[in-house]
Amino acid sequence: MGVALVLAGALLLVVSYVAGWTSSNLVLLGGLIVVILGVILHVRLAKAGEKY
Repeated sequence: MGVALVLAGALLLVVSYVAGWTSSNLVLLGGLIVVILGVILHVRLAKAGEKY
């Protein structure tokens, strides 16, 4: 789930660059937030799956 969010955020950033939406901070900030949430979720799920 976390990796999927990271990929979705990265895809949003790439699409915004290709479409020329880089002048809008809202789109770029949204992509950054999705990537950060994905990393946090991935780390938490990985730690929860460990035995130690």
